[in-house]
Amino acid sequence: MKLACMAAVALCVTALGAAPSGPVDLNGSWDFRFEEGKSIEEVARTDFAATDAMCVPGCWDALPKWRFKRGTGLYRRTFTLAEPVANAWLIVDGMGLRGDFRLDGKPLGVWPYPYGRLEIPTGPLAAGEHTLFAALDNRPDWSTMKLARTFYDFYLYGGFYHGVSLAFDNRRLFVRTRDYRTGLVEIEAVDFGKADFDATLVFDGVHEVPATFRGGRARVAVPGFRLWSPEEPNLHTVALKAAGERPLPATRFGIRTIEARAKKLWLNGKELFLKGVNRHEQNVEFGSATSPSLMLRDIQIIKGLGANFVRGAHYQQNSLFLDMCDEAGLLVWEESLGWGNGQVYTRDGGTIDEFKDAAFRAQQIEQTRQMVRASFNHPSVVIYAFLNECASDRPEGKSLIDELIETIRKEDSGRLTTFACNIIDKDIGNANTDLVAINAYPGTIPMTPGDAAELKRQVKARFDSAAQRFRRLYPDKPIMVSESGTSAVYGRHDPYAAVQTEEFQDEYLKDIFEVLWANPDYVGFAIWQFADTQTHHRNCGPRAGRFWGMSTAGIVDAQRNPKKSCETVKYYFSRK
Repeated sequence: MKLACMAAVALCVTALGAAPSGPVDLNGSWDFRFEEGKSIEEVARTDFAATDAMCVPGCWDALPKWRFKRGTGLYRRTFTLAEPVANAWLIVDGMGLRGDFRLDGKPLGVWPYPYGRLEIPTGPLAAGEHTLFAALDNRPDWSTMKLARTFYDFYLYGGFYHGVSLAFDNRRLFVRTRDYRTGLVEIEAVDFGKADFDATLVFDGVHEVPATFRGGRARVAVPGFRLWSPEEPNLHTVALKAAGERPLPATRFGIRTIEARAKKLWLNGKELFLKGVNRHEQNVEFGSATSPSLMLRDIQIIKGLGANFVRGAHYQQNSLFLDMCDEAGLLVWEESLGWGNGQVYTRDGGTIDEFKDAAFRAQQIEQTRQMVRASFNHPSVVIYAFLNECASDRPEGKSLIDELIETIRKEDSGRLTTFACNIIDKDIGNANTDLVAINAYPGTIPMTPGDAAELKRQVKARFDSAAQRFRRLYPDKPIMVSESGTSAVYGRHDPYAAVQTEEFQDEYLKDIFEVLWANPDYVGFAIWQFADTQTHHRNCGPRAGRFWGMSTAGIVDAQRNPKKSCETVKYYFSRK
């Protein structure tokens, strides 16, 4: 059985023989078999009998035949190398949820990192035909999958989200802004095999600058530099030429500095107020395998609201989306995968405690480190975060928070660190963050809004008291609201603003804006959320009562149709 996209695979294989030193696109049609309810360990055989074809990228549980089914998808395809290579890396740009990879029957490991970009070394490869096998398990089973849990408030899709490729060079350049006023940057040569060497750096394809690398790093001033900002998202490129080194494709970067000091955020020395939305990388038709067109459409809508900021909830962001944010001047909060970890409702009656589980803690640290390294050169990313709404009142939670902060800071990427905190009155986890970020839904979680006056009172009381507590604890630390909002079913109207109507959502957001815009302690607000998204299907506990197993808290619906609140958002964003 073959799909129309098979033609693209044949073209990829032909191109591979012509240019074995360049990245090879392994997307297209793969042999496929789905084993419902089964784990990788039960069914992963490279000689499986295929029953279907599956497109890569793609999510099988977004398609009619396997809609919302949990189990393991078996994938297989071949490719041909015209000449041998000394080493290669299998690049997986986001997957769900756990993957076992084998090349010509050789195990490449079982990888437990959903959504993350994987770079898996293959070792040397001979000329000729090769067979790549993958088994992806989308079951959030605690015994094998620590990072994705059944209670997470977004649907965890199975499949390859943004494609698979084969690379033959893992060298890269990391660019750090050292002085935005002079254009001074530090270039780190990563995985070059040597730390001390002389080179020529070529900026923007024309400006050659000699550089002496010591310890793998060199500092130079970028000729004719231009700063990156939301208003002027200027980008530069740098390439490296050195004796004995193969040519390295140019690296794109931006010169900018983000700071948190004196209760404010500062970008390139200018005060910054974040106004934006939370966004899931999801589409109700295709799951997490979103298209470039959808990404660009979302960015255009978000920018059209007057926003300058998007929070990527709640996992590592796709590199193409970050490329687009770099180009559009849209600031990004990127966070590693987590949701509610360590809270009472995550402990399965006391049998599970994530914060006391060594594997969970180790995988949180590793996925966060890999996130930072994957998006290192994207100037749009100004905040790195983790563990959304974790149990930040627990000592075990604080210790993991501190380990994650240290993991990020060791990479010296020039970003701020935080996490979205919803245990506002008992939090102890923000002692070492760069800014405090709070999630709060006064009057709507639980849904007890009362009349219009009572709802206003609840909103003001919650956000004012939160600011007061954190200002007392941290006199100079900036404070922002990383989530607040409420549901509205698109097209559902009521002049008396019943809950779940567009009028109620509009009223609620107005109340929030009025409070936050009047309180000088707040430096930003990200609305929950940008678009309606799939959260669960049927087996989802107390969330089964949601309409269609979805969150309808978007200010646009799943098809990106604007709700009434969009005009309110535009109005308030224009005032900051």
